[in-house]
Amino acid sequence: MAQTYPYWYKGKLRIKQEKCKAIMPLDKARIWLDFNEFCAIDKDGETPIYLFSQADIVNDSEGNDLELYDGMEVSVFDDDLDSSNKPDALLADGVIMKNFLEQYPMVKWLIKLTKNKIHHRNGEQYVYWMSDLQ
Repeated sequence: MAQTYPYWYKGKLRIKQEKCKAIMPLDKARIWLDFNEFCAIDKDGETPIYLFSQADIVNDSEGNDLELYDGMEVSVFDDDLDSSNKPDALLADGVIMKNFLEQYPMVKWLIKLTKNKIHHRNGEQYVYWMSDLQ
């Protein structure tokens, strides 16, 4: 996970987790998510859940600070390369939720991905590639 540190936000000392900025242009401001940090499947038996943040404040791909809350809808990305070694970010949308997994006590927030109605590749409905938008 990305680095955390004390941070003044709206007049209070909080903890911020500095997320990575995009190395390529994205379709909109998104928050970096390490897609290698898959941690659970929702009780519906199919919705993927990932570790998201150790802190309440994160930054998006454009450097904006965002305060996380339960039920917050966010768009996320992870850097990836296509078969020609060209940047082709992984994209997804999801809902922030408080960590309920005892095996990850340092993590405060999880993200449950939501199905995309458009832009899915090879039958994958949760994650798609930047190139799918072009």
